[in-house]
Amino acid sequence: MRTPRPFKPNGERPPPRSTARPSAQRVAPLRVAPLRLIEQALQDLRSGHAVGNPASSLHAGPVSLLLVNLDRFKLVNDLCGHASGDFLIHVVHERCTRFLPASQVVHLGADEFALLLPDRAAQAAAEQIAGQLLKAIAEPVSRGRHIVRPTASIGIATDLPGDDPGPELLRGASIALSHAKEAGGDCARSFVPEMLAHLVDRAALEEDLRGGLQRGELVPHYQPIVALPSREIVRFEALARWHHARQGLLGPDCFLPLAEDVGLDDELLYAMFRQSCRDARGWDEGIGLSLNLAPRQVCDPGIAARLLRIVFASGIRPGRITVEITENASVEDVEAAQATLAALREAGIGVALDDFGAGYASLARICALPLDMIKIDRTLVQSLDSDAGCKLVKVVADLGRSLGMPVTAEGIETPEQALRLQELGCAFGQGYLFGRPASAADTAALLALGTSL
Repeated sequence: MRTPRPFKPNGERPPPRSTARPSAQRVAPLRVAPLRLIEQALQDLRSGHAVGNPASSLHAGPVSLLLVNLDRFKLVNDLCGHASGDFLIHVVHERCTRFLPASQVVHLGADEFALLLPDRAAQAAAEQIAGQLLKAIAEPVSRGRHIVRPTASIGIATDLPGDDPGPELLRGASIALSHAKEAGGDCARSFVPEMLAHLVDRAALEEDLRGGLQRGELVPHYQPIVALPSREIVRFEALARWHHARQGLLGPDCFLPLAEDVGLDDELLYAMFRQSCRDARGWDEGIGLSLNLAPRQVCDPGIAARLLRIVFASGIRPGRITVEITENASVEDVEAAQATLAALREAGIGVALDDFGAGYASLARICALPLDMIKIDRTLVQSLDSDAGCKLVKVVADLGRSLGMPVTAEGIETPEQALRLQELGCAFGQGYLFGRPASAADTAALLALGTSL
């Protein structure tokens, strides 16, 4: 039976007891425990206890911290069991002690270790030891019927003055470790100040991006797609641009990868769809609109319904809209991509395969997708000056014609390219020859002059 909470003298119940930890603990850094371990090891090292000579003092000398993290350790636990994972941790710890005394090797928890090198091992020596350590860790480990071939990533930070606190060493080594992971693992990276500066800049850009989406700073610019050879505008491709308060107009390469990393790509997509549909309402009814979907978005089971709500709310006819996907979307999850594209096409929205020739999708998978048109990657267009390049473009154009899918060539920069692509069977063209991406106002002004370029 629940025991009722007692009443206060004034008849009120006391406030419910909070189950949350104190605020100081809630906001404490995730590396509190590893930091304490490293600081204790540093204290022992600098007092001389770590090298067995209490009388010596290493306080004035540099200290290097090597942060070692095993690559794909979770896979070992999942495939071989946690007992094998624990055994691998023991083996790696033993291999670390081949190069340093055990007192200078700290197991920080899970699959991460810290190695402390005193003044005899400054930056260059730390990198040398890291290379030797990578080779040692990579030696196969036999565990029952399993043979594990571990690799590791190592981040290095060196305290040259000899008096930087443990938090700075750990932060520098952690940042360097992230760079090693991003490089694919099985490597070591040394911290340099530019790494921290890049991290600070990226954090500031992320904050600006979140605010920019709310303030409407990210807008579509429109690049014309024309019929060959008439050069009549048939549709515009919407390309995201960011009017950054300090950096000016930024192209997608400056913010799209960041938006994907921090989970803002869907919000950006919806903003582009809403604004593009509003802008397209002011165009001639015969002018279409193309927008891009990222591979992950194509495979999102709820994306089609959300996009269709935006289209229907805008009042634009769905048949004027084309979504462009890359070959990668067909590789990641064919069934999910099929379902999304089928729902869009059922509503009247067209589907184009973008950047054809730049990916690795098989023709069988491409044929399995509900597509309406193909866009040739600009790299193929740039190869038109070679006989092989022309043959490749003709193969793609013939493929599209046989499948009933008109072919659009991207990246056209010269009249000669446009003429050759038309001769090879391309129905549409896009590129700087016909126009660069322009704002909504400039696009409207262009259409006011007519649809022929």
